[in-house]
Amino acid sequence: MKVEKPVKEPDFEDLRKVLFREPGQKVVPLIELWVDVGTMAAATGIELPYSSTELVELLNLDKSSPEEAIQFGIRYAQLATAFSEAVGYDYVISTVSVPIPRPRRHLKGNPSQDGKVRVWREEHAGMIADRRSLEAFSWPGVDQINMSPIEFMATLLPPGMKLIAFYPGVFEDLSTLMGFENMAIKSIEEPELLRDTLERLTVLAEAAVERSAAHPAVGAIFYGEDMGFKTGTMLSPTFMRKYVLPCHRRIVAASHKHSKPFILHSCGQIGTLMDDLIDNVKIDALHSFQDVIEPVEHAYAKYAGRIAILGGLDMDLLARGTEEQVRARARQILQRCAPGGNFAFGAGNSITDFIPLKNYYAMLDELRRWNEKNG
Repeated sequence: MKVEKPVKEPDFEDLRKVLFREPGQKVVPLIELWVDVGTMAAATGIELPYSSTELVELLNLDKSSPEEAIQFGIRYAQLATAFSEAVGYDYVISTVSVPIPRPRRHLKGNPSQDGKVRVWREEHAGMIADRRSLEAFSWPGVDQINMSPIEFMATLLPPGMKLIAFYPGVFEDLSTLMGFENMAIKSIEEPELLRDTLERLTVLAEAAVERSAAHPAVGAIFYGEDMGFKTGTMLSPTFMRKYVLPCHRRIVAASHKHSKPFILHSCGQIGTLMDDLIDNVKIDALHSFQDVIEPVEHAYAKYAGRIAILGGLDMDLLARGTEEQVRARARQILQRCAPGGNFAFGAGNSITDFIPLKNYYAMLDELRRWNEKNG
């Protein structure tokens, strides 16, 4: 079932004011980190013969990509742009391609989704196990950063829209390259190995973010860096402050160099790091909220005067709740967060293809009603 009408007309200025906490915000914008291909196809009526799982395998474009990947990238970009316009987002997510060799992810069937294949990551061992493997690793140079995905998507943008450039976090890449278990052990036994790996990743991230932020079609940077689990940070707050957050500060500065807002997406409980992230790293906005960890309105009450708060409708509720439960929770969040500004609404994380379309549309409809009444 196609979406009936957009939540709002695209105007990135609405979202930019939220991200930079500027006065004069007239509406509450809509924001997501990711929307699965199946949902975009249903909302637009445009079919794409690939799943989001295959996207993970195909959409890392570089000059040596096979023709199939390039054609898929083009069709995906067209679908994503049509979807953003149809639903009422002020932006389209794009990426810059940095060919860092990464372990191949595992594809496994999810029994709760009738065996639908999902992507899983190896937790135990990675490609960098010790100093020797770090030095032997095939690191790309900054000259291999490829802006073609952003450059192509910029040609598709409807009036009023901007691109938001997504970049994967250096801590996430660290755990991918080392394997989480090995990374955790080495953080105690050989922290300098993690430090030096992070430095290689940060040099690439700085350059990629700086080039993305410099592009006139890019309105903001969306940085995906899961640092926590349900009750705390993945590694100790002391380690994160000493080794990881200084990397983040450099990457944020690369975005601010071109006056582009920097959105941090981090799942998990990262409350012990928030003052550092706001005051020292200088993030502009925080995304990803889960009711069992910290409801979005609680985070809004603590941080909205210092950063923008984005999203918030719990994915578990979106996936398993009734339509009326989704509507009631959406109204509750909007009533608590929208009147004070510095807020954009959406899911607590992303719109996955296991979220019923009716629940996603109910969330959109409640935001549309809020803006029509209060905008």
